[in-house]
Amino acid sequence: MKNFFAVWIIILSTSVLVACQTTGSTDSSNIPDSQKEQSQSKAADINMRLGVTYLQSGDYESALEKLKKSLRQDPNLATAHNAIGLLYQTLEENTLAEKHFKKAVQLEPKYSEAQNNLGVFLCQQGRYEDAEQHFLAAIKNPLYHSRAHALENAGLCANKIPDFTLAEDYFRKALQINPNLSKSLLKMADLKYQNIDYLQARAYIQRYHSVAQWTPKALLLGIKIESKLGDKDAVSSYILLLESQFPDSNEVLQVKKGNY
Repeated sequence: MKNFFAVWIIILSTSVLVACQTTGSTDSSNIPDSQKEQSQSKAADINMRLGVTYLQSGDYESALEKLKKSLRQDPNLATAHNAIGLLYQTLEENTLAEKHFKKAVQLEPKYSEAQNNLGVFLCQQGRYEDAEQHFLAAIKNPLYHSRAHALENAGLCANKIPDFTLAEDYFRKALQINPNLSKSLLKMADLKYQNIDYLQARAYIQRYHSVAQWTPKALLLGIKIESKLGDKDAVSSYILLLESQFPDSNEVLQVKKGNY
């Protein structure tokens, strides 16, 4: 899935899932209902995990087959609803994606990965206020291991409103948890540049470069910042990097036109 936000599927165990074949037959009428339900639940979990593996490898047809099977076996498996929501989002089946994301968080309100993913989905649909509520639900869980990414996603969404004050607040909080979030660092550099705080903008762009590879957009921002600070040597260095690493980029054309 190609987008600017961080989305999460399910962290699979390192054990290899294998299909088991048995010989002989079993009289299912003698199996207690509780045991049948447990068996169905395990089968649903296995198919969910297989579906996620196919989804991650780009085999969407097989992923859909396994995830649908998982939900037939256990219609209340929140992880399967989250995974198939991501699949439908990838396939641009937005109605189905929203349906399954919402089902996942309805079943498990503290399922922060699904709350984050629903927030990303809603933000991409332009439903910013609704999206923020789901990011906040994800962040609220102190045990959620990716709170920094959910905060970053909330910042990216606020930036699209645009509410730059709110965006900066979320980016700051994200960076307090994880100082190496490259998207947050780059956005903070841009926000500081827009606010005419060029020294802070420089500090953020330098921090960005310490954790991420240069992109044409980041290099052009560096050129703009150093131009405002009057550092001609730094401007020349950034231009050289841009022209050598990304000679065919639109940013090179902007520099040649003096648009910085």
